[in-house]
Amino acid sequence: MSYSTEEKDWLRRISNRQPGTDPHAEKQETKPIADKPKVQNKAKKKGRGFKDIAGMENLKQMVTENFINVLQNSELAKAYGIRPPSILFYGPAGCGKTFFAEKMAEEIGIHFMKVVPDDLACTWVHGTQQKIGEVFKDAEKHAPTLLFFDEFDAMVPRRTGNEANQHYDSEVNEFLCMLNNASDKGIYVLAATNHPERIDKAVLRTGRIDELIYVDMPDHEARKSLFTYELSKFPKDEGIDINHLAILTEGYNCSDINYIVQSAARKMFNKAISSQNRSLQNITQTQLEEIISKCSPSVSSRDIREYERVRNELSPQITGRNLVSIGFQ
Repeated sequence: MSYSTEEKDWLRRISNRQPGTDPHAEKQETKPIADKPKVQNKAKKKGRGFKDIAGMENLKQMVTENFINVLQNSELAKAYGIRPPSILFYGPAGCGKTFFAEKMAEEIGIHFMKVVPDDLACTWVHGTQQKIGEVFKDAEKHAPTLLFFDEFDAMVPRRTGNEANQHYDSEVNEFLCMLNNASDKGIYVLAATNHPERIDKAVLRTGRIDELIYVDMPDHEARKSLFTYELSKFPKDEGIDINHLAILTEGYNCSDINYIVQSAARKMFNKAISSQNRSLQNITQTQLEEIISKCSPSVSSRDIREYERVRNELSPQITGRNLVSIGFQ
């Protein structure tokens, strides 16, 4: 039997196919696979730990008693059925929630993973769900792991049931599944948010998030500690009145105080390089007070009232346990 040129080409093509394939079937598109999440700071944290934190003494004590002591005495804790709690830090911006989590990892000295919303973003349908699962799988692989979610409200927003937001609902469901008793796998979850009211209520149940800790604005003593700590890094005049600086900065948060001292240091640096011998120039009381007079608090009193309202709404009736309020006040 003779074949035409077209028939010969067709026979040649199908002879190169794998057995059992349909020669008439069109090539199917490969389902896209989401890129792996680019998790930040994935390493055992090393540093000074709580020594770098000014104030927050109550929070340090609570974390030491409920978290660090449990990890360091795991066999005894197991006999009492005790495990480290999963924690959500919430409150005004700039009060040290993220900084505390990072220093907590240094204090404990275990594997640390920090996840922000962009790490989980994906253009493919269900791609974010896949990334959430991979984060927890990676955390379990390196257990014990302190797994920290920053801007947590953006990852687990309240489910609406709206078809247009089904992908968000699916992602929240994936988080709920992964959070369930994560500590049994050596994954210890911390999270931080400025907007706890936006988080799906099911996430805030015990076994998923055990403790809700309100990180408040720094009080007078805490502001003194903050100024003392920040000024210790730079050349400064002897006898700076830390107490007076704390009085002048009522309503200022940690970030504001850091900005004030950093601004003074920059001014002194510029003065030093413009001097004839480029000698060190000390930060002065007058200079600090001048910067404070030109710098308003970044969190308004109206914002504080709103946070207090949200704090009151997060009642034990919703979460099923007492809320913990630990901050500077």
